[in-house]
Amino acid sequence: MEKPARVFISHTHADHISDLVPFLWAIQIDGRQKPLALYGPPGFKKTLSRLLQCTSTSDDFFKFPLTVSDLDFGEAQDNVRTCRTSHTIPTMAFRIEANGKSFCYTADTIYCPAVIELARNTDLLIHEATFLEDQLSIAELTRHSTPRMAGKAAKEASAKRLALFHIPPPNDRREKEFYSDAKLEFGDEVTVGEDMVMFDL
Repeated sequence: MEKPARVFISHTHADHISDLVPFLWAIQIDGRQKPLALYGPPGFKKTLSRLLQCTSTSDDFFKFPLTVSDLDFGEAQDNVRTCRTSHTIPTMAFRIEANGKSFCYTADTIYCPAVIELARNTDLLIHEATFLEDQLSIAELTRHSTPRMAGKAAKEASAKRLALFHIPPPNDRREKEFYSDAKLEFGDEVTVGEDMVMFDL
């Protein structure tokens, strides 16, 4: 598999950033020489600096060229476009376009018109769905989506396919409900994502 040249971080909640430093250590130990660029929302660069300090990672530890950049909401980076989601902290969604195909990754968000516009006519919308309808109060409190919200967003964006992610334990035991709820809003082209799954666009 080709080594990544760019890594985009959506936000700085622990479940979205805590593996970044171990990842950087792993590729350094593996002998990486190719440059790597990291991008995240405003404040990302400062947060990563603190994480490196907390893990006793010195400035000269990485021998490959490493750049770290904050992106403003709405800023593009080559073929990657962004917008701000509706979450509890500043969070960035990404749309990637290449070879006439596109996919959009929402990161964490409740139903969000800006995300829908970013995902307009995309081939694949990867939309978070953390809670079910009987958990709507906690979804609204934590600014996370239900599969029905994700299905509605995909339909309004005219996305061709929808993949759900961010389903935590114990909700992963209710996978059929996630699928059926999203299907009610969007139709048959729904997938419940799994680790390391690959999509052909």
